[in-house]
This record gives sequence, structure tokens and C-alpha cells, in this order.
Amino acid sequence: MSLKRAAMFAVVVAAAVVGAGMSAMSVPLHWALLVALPAAVLTLAGCLLAGTFDADWTAEPDPPAASVTLHATFLTERLERSTIDQYRFTSRVQPRLRRIAQSVLGQDLDTPVARERLGTDLHRLLTARDAQLPPPKTFAALMRRLEEL
Repeated sequence: MSLKRAAMFAVVVAAAVVGAGMSAMSVPLHWALLVALPAAVLTLAGCLLAGTFDADWTAEPDPPAASVTLHATFLTERLERSTIDQYRFTSRVQPRLRRIAQSVLGQDLDTPVARERLGTDLHRLLTARDAQLPPPKTFAALMRRLEEL
């Protein structure tokens, strides 16, 4: 509930307490206001805190593990196809790896500094036209080296 609505509700409750005190119990106005003040404060606090304790009935989000697992499976499958199909590796996988390496290094891969930072094997994998996708363990080691840069 907004502050404005909560304050209005507290004023209505205070007015009701003052009205009930003056008409039903013949209490003077200043005493009725004094008795209504705690009621108004408690009403205001209750209205402001009421939304905090509401039950949240929205559905829980899906666990991320399912999509990550599927993505890793598709990636493994695509890399396996790239070991068989040389054109697929040089036209799809190698350019993407090359862009990742260029963004990590912040420079073109044809420079001697890039060749030195990447290492011979990784540089050849990223730049040679006749590069072959290495075995999975070697490829994983090369990707770890790229991540560490």
C-alpha cells in the first residue's frame, strides 16, 4: 500500500476513534485525540507493513542447469561434427574462436605479440587455413589457456 493511502486510512481510523469516544463515552475532545493517536500510528504502521508479509504466488523460475546442459550437449555435438567436416570448422568454429581471442587480446592475431601470448598451438588453431580441430583434451587445454589470458 502506498504512503498516501496508508495515511488516509490512519486518519479515517483516528476520526472513528475520536467520534466513538466523544459520542459513546462523552470524552472531551483533547482526551479523544490523545486516545486516537496510538490507534492512528498503529494503523499507519500496519498498512505500510502489510504488503511485506503477503504470500508470493508467482511461479518459481526454471533451474538453470537444464538449459546449460542442453547448450553444452549441442556444443559438444557441433564440435564433433567439426572434427569430421573441415569446411565446417574453418567456416564456423574457427572464425568465432578467432573473434573471442581478438577481443581477449585487444589486437589482431597476426602480430608477433599475439603469437607469443597465445602460444604456437593455439595461434595455429586460430589462424591457419588448414587447421584441424585437435582431440578434446588438447582442445580443452587450449581453451583454458585462452580463458586465462
